Amino acid sequence: MKNAVDAFIGKADLLYARGCCDEAVALLTDSLQRNPTQADVVLRLAEFLVDSGLHSRALEILNRRLLDESNPRTLLLRGLCHEALGNISCAENLADQLLAQNCQLPDALSLKARIAVGAKKSDQADRLFQEAIACDPACGLAWYGLACLRRQQGDTTAYFDFARNAFLCSPASRDIAIAFHESSLTVQEFFQAEADLRHVLSGCRMNRRLRFFLIDFLLRQTKFAEAMTEIESAMVDFGVDKGMLAAALNLRTRLGPMTIPTDPKPFGSVSLCMIVKNEKSHLARCLRSAKPVVDEIIVADTGSSDETKDIALVFGAQVYDFPWVDDFSEARNYSLSKASGNWILVLDADETISEKDYEKFREFLETSQSRPAAYRIQTRNYSNQANTVGFRSNRGESPDEEGIGWFPSDKVRLFTNDPRIRFEYPVHELVEPCLERLKILVRECDVVVHHFGALSNVKTREKTRNYRNLGRKKLRKIKNASVLKEIAVQSARLGNHAEALDMWRRFIKLQPRSAEAYLNMGAACWNMARYKDAVSFSEKAFCMDPSLKEAGFNMAFSMLLMGRAGDAKTTLERLLEEEPDYPAAQFLMCVTHVCLGEPTHAEGVFQKLKILPIGNFIGESFLEISRRFLEACKSEYARRSLEAAIHFGCDSEEIRTLAENCKAAA
Repeated sequence: MKNAVDAFIGKADLLYARGCCDEAVALLTDSLQRNPTQADVVLRLAEFLVDSGLHSRALEILNRRLLDESNPRTLLLRGLCHEALGNISCAENLADQLLAQNCQLPDALSLKARIAVGAKKSDQADRLFQEAIACDPACGLAWYGLACLRRQQGDTTAYFDFARNAFLCSPASRDIAIAFHESSLTVQEFFQAEADLRHVLSGCRMNRRLRFFLIDFLLRQTKFAEAMTEIESAMVDFGVDKGMLAAALNLRTRLGPMTIPTDPKPFGSVSLCMIVKNEKSHLARCLRSAKPVVDEIIVADTGSSDETKDIALVFGAQVYDFPWVDDFSEARNYSLSKASGNWILVLDADETISEKDYEKFREFLETSQSRPAAYRIQTRNYSNQANTVGFRSNRGESPDEEGIGWFPSDKVRLFTNDPRIRFEYPVHELVEPCLERLKILVRECDVVVHHFGALSNVKTREKTRNYRNLGRKKLRKIKNASVLKEIAVQSARLGNHAEALDMWRRFIKLQPRSAEAYLNMGAACWNMARYKDAVSFSEKAFCMDPSLKEAGFNMAFSMLLMGRAGDAKTTLERLLEEEPDYPAAQFLMCVTHVCLGEPTHAEGVFQKLKILPIGNFIGESFLEISRRFLEACKSEYARRSLEAAIHFGCDSEEIRTLAENCKAAA
């Protein structure tokens, strides 16, 4: 339980450091509404409020909760609140209680000193602050108190020295950080302040306030390129606001765009070529990830109405407007025509390259002997849809991982800048057909591209709809199996399962031995409540390709929706014997045990699931499958699944409401 609370507080700490103060406070407040006895959460909430100068609210929180009255942390927070609010007798009483526990407690001495400052007893305050530091040289509160006294006395050098010591001891404190920044400006110690900030940020990189102080000190030293790098990074980590964007554009105007270096590299220069439209939420992350391995950025904008073009300019891109003509290949090829590098790298705005692959990327170019050349790169498409074909659970192999897992796709993304190499097809555009005609060998490259777009449902749906419409146009010109497959996949993603089924039927006529087609026909049928057909198609896919685990899953799922929990269990047992680490099947087995009234077995499977990345989404999975049961008129299965979710502690308000409705209907 303590580990869970610590993790929860850690999440709030990160929000607070990022400048999302209201969100951090709301997160802890919501937690206390669910469980009012979490003392650590109460104290962290009070610390946030005190740090934000909201002493009345902090005191209210501290007074209305059942806390250990002898806890030094509680006593100090109450004392600081009373001192700030002018309740001096209360503050003195709390300081005395702290001193009674330990006569040399530095925080108690600092509180006493602050009270003395308020009473204009500067000498007494100075002595108490010095005594606190003698007890603990890392007492930031005492160093800060001395800094404030020296500021009042006009001793700017001592003000800086004491504020610096306070900052190095307590860098997360708002007041202390501001005093450090102000004192550094007063004595113009920009170089020292930069060094101190870099030292502190090495351990807390996500502190927004400190990152912006660092940028300020870099600009004051005319270190414009370094400041630009920090601004770009801040845009990724903290988001883009209009003020930051305007300042960044001014600085980029001074620096100019990225250009191909005059001294050629041994392996040649690299141009990143992209097409974008309304990618404000993704683009900065993509460009930050790619900049260390490219020399030039070419962005063809097809009609953005947000800040996409400005963000690209900030990162040093050359931005060109390209009127959209319903053809991704034309837009891609336009971007290629503007590139000056020896190599072309192609990325989308919602993709990144991992820092751990930078050296590997350079090595591939250095060892590439023949020209022209092309490299196929695997994309990890992150998703929360665990039953996607080829889905693999996240295992902590990369710091870039998001969601519960990913499925792979491979295509050529890196190739020689050669005017003969161009993209083909208006949708799902590729250079592979062109490379094949030119007889240019395609090699494998084990650098990975990380794709996050599928985690954004709204954006994905809009993109899918455009792809499907372009695919229909493509079908009128090119009548082949690959086009039918494209439309079928996009139709299924949009929920048009009847159209998807029709396209897969037409596909089967051209490729009758396609297990993938029968798998997707089965999925379309169970989405249309045609469960018997779903079992039949899934079984056929499984017979054609026993390694197609998704077919076994669909077959078991369809059986469950038909009320055949026993048959589903048999199918899943066989599947999990071959694929023991298949999370979607593990979850379905958990639900199957629940439906069969086997709580012990269900509990055992759940305990294994909750430690996996899918564990964060099990509540949503129970909700989704319960809704499926209700649509299939299997209300008893739905009720048992919802009750299991509540029992396992992964419920939500929606789950509880639906469970109550099921009970009422029964």
